[in-house]
Amino acid sequence: MTAIALKQETESYWSLIKDAGDEVKLALIKKLSDALKPVVAEKKTRKKKYTADDFAGMWTDEYFMDVDELNKLIRDGRHVKSNRDKIWDEL
Repeated sequence: MTAIALKQETESYWSLIKDAGDEVKLALIKKLSDALKPVVAEKKTRKKKYTADDFAGMWTDEYFMDVDELNKLIRDGRHVKSNRDKIWDEL
């Protein structure tokens, strides 16, 4: 029912402007598009709600350092060596 009413309404408007000049039609197009800009902008500004599924499989472990390597790097980067480091090195 809505489609029929929409078609009838658009046909009645078309019968009013079909014989108008190109400049008039372009001016009407501009007015109609300007009237729709807030509606289109409103739809674009909606933010997507992210779920865990959006991030699944996004990263791999091949680019990351092993835990033991990371611990060694942290220990070696220290400026002060303690007795605990000597014990860890012996183990």
